[in-house]
Amino acid sequence: MNSAIAIVGMSCRFAGCANPRALWNVIMGSKNMLSVPGPDTEIPYGTKKLFDNPYPTRIGQLGNLFSCVQAMQNFPRQINAGENQDLYFATQLAFDALGDASIRPHAHEMRRGTVRLGYAPPFNASTVNWLQHTAFLDQTMDILRRFFPSAPENSIEEVKEKLRESLPVPNAASFLLGSGFRFVSWIARECSFGGAATILDAGNLTGAAVIMDAIRDLRSGDADTVLAGVVTSPLGRAYLQGLSGIVRFSTKPTLEPFSQDAEGTIPGEGGAFFVLKRREDALRDHDRIYALIRSVSIGHNPEGDGSLIFSNAMKRIDAEPKTISLIEADGSGLNGPQEREVAAIQKLWGEHRAGGPLVGIGSIKGNIGHTMKASMAAGLVKVALALKNKVLPPQIVPERPMEKLSNLSSSAYLLTEPRPWLAGDSSSPRRAAVIADNFDPSETIGVASTGGRSAAIILEEEPEDRS
Repeated sequence: MNSAIAIVGMSCRFAGCANPRALWNVIMGSKNMLSVPGPDTEIPYGTKKLFDNPYPTRIGQLGNLFSCVQAMQNFPRQINAGENQDLYFATQLAFDALGDASIRPHAHEMRRGTVRLGYAPPFNASTVNWLQHTAFLDQTMDILRRFFPSAPENSIEEVKEKLRESLPVPNAASFLLGSGFRFVSWIARECSFGGAATILDAGNLTGAAVIMDAIRDLRSGDADTVLAGVVTSPLGRAYLQGLSGIVRFSTKPTLEPFSQDAEGTIPGEGGAFFVLKRREDALRDHDRIYALIRSVSIGHNPEGDGSLIFSNAMKRIDAEPKTISLIEADGSGLNGPQEREVAAIQKLWGEHRAGGPLVGIGSIKGNIGHTMKASMAAGLVKVALALKNKVLPPQIVPERPMEKLSNLSSSAYLLTEPRPWLAGDSSSPRRAAVIADNFDPSETIGVASTGGRSAAIILEEEPEDRS
């Protein structure tokens, strides 16, 4: 079975964007939603960074959008600081996506469906809370004993008890909700999906990985509906300090993908969920179809530029790369990776000739930041809406675009303003791609490793005649 997979429902929350419609308005308005780090993220004045590399001065922050409507989610108690609040955020996104597809989350009978979730933060409130009550508390007492060797042991124990009382009270339920399997199982139960419920982490390629699993579920017949989502939790100082040792952050207030003056990326937060069906089932159910997912490819790049993975994705649908009109590119703001990304596209399209095909490229990262695990999911929302609206959407305009994209001999051009997406004939549907590369710390900071991992998702419009 090689059915096209229909996106019949979507939800998202990113910086300043509570849903896909708001995200589309931000994209079409070329708005910069990056803001100064909040109190939980900024480095306090006078505190040294762990590394000599820049710490971000702007972040694509969720802010109040990280909250949820708890009563909707059937939670038995109030949220407290010892629980994994990412779970509530992800469940809210899942409910929003189901609502967009006109599906009730709490059904009387379990659906033939699976849940595929991309999520794996290094720290969350639940796991840190348990560490505070155990290893961290013990380490603190050891430090006190070294600084005050003559202090009575009962005084040390009294301080320990006072510190313990100041911490959020842990419980077994919060411990389980901090683990991945329990996290996704909760979402599957609350959304009445009776099939497999799995959690995975493929770094910046996580969006492609969950979609790949979803396609397998649907094409194998293991599921009739799949709920696929990715979440990048709110970014704390500990995470950003560590990441700054691997990825070069920009100190500018804006992120301008494909700029000649690229100096680094800017991180972002958020997540997106998709409700997916086989196209024939979506037509039978009279669903609204945003776009069709035709192919996904993830793998090793021996040439280091992503061209092989892109070509493999196109071969699976027996189509040439030149039939793609829109590429939602990685566009991270990291100079080396951007250069290789553009080189790969130009290698596949070749030099432009009169009447030859052109491909517009852009990146949503300029609007909401690099949302890392959720970055391909953000790009997928953008491209699905572009296909639905038949518009080639713009990206944030760089002050000095890369010369390779300004050259008239290039088949690739930078989408700096919205354009109507003109159609060909019925045998040449509008097609688009979402592509990405993973960070790789094995080489120079801020430079993706040659021969790293890349991913490509190929999408098509739903034919207007719905035949």
